[in-house]
Amino acid sequence: MPKLCKSLIYSMLLLFLPVAVQAQTTDDQGNYYRNESPVQAPNRLNRIASGSLWRVIVDGLNCRQQANINSPIVRTYLAGELLEVEVYRGGSDEVLINPIDRSGKPWMPVRGANSEDVCYVRANSRYIQPVMR
Repeated sequence: MPKLCKSLIYSMLLLFLPVAVQAQTTDDQGNYYRNESPVQAPNRLNRIASGSLWRVIVDGLNCRQQANINSPIVRTYLAGELLEVEVYRGGSDEVLINPIDRSGKPWMPVRGANSEDVCYVRANSRYIQPVMR
């Protein structure tokens, strides 16, 4: 294969890779069932592990006490704010699967200021996007 052709293929791959990675993490309705993203938060001494970073893309995203639309609102995030996902331990690995409500919709656990301050946002591409770089 000519060198120019290989170079063009690699360039196209790099251009479309972020879209492909994102598309693989959602279902056909935009739901995220896993909460991993390419960028992790800086590790802090009081955390077991760094959580993935996600960006809010709507104004007024409610974060609820439990993974349920009827649960009380703990706080509200604005467009552009970064969310760090809570990481749970499961055996020897981190648990990266989002909880599902009774209607089958995934919710992402979001870290607050301390370890007891976790709330849940709807894990859907209409509200949040993974931080890519």
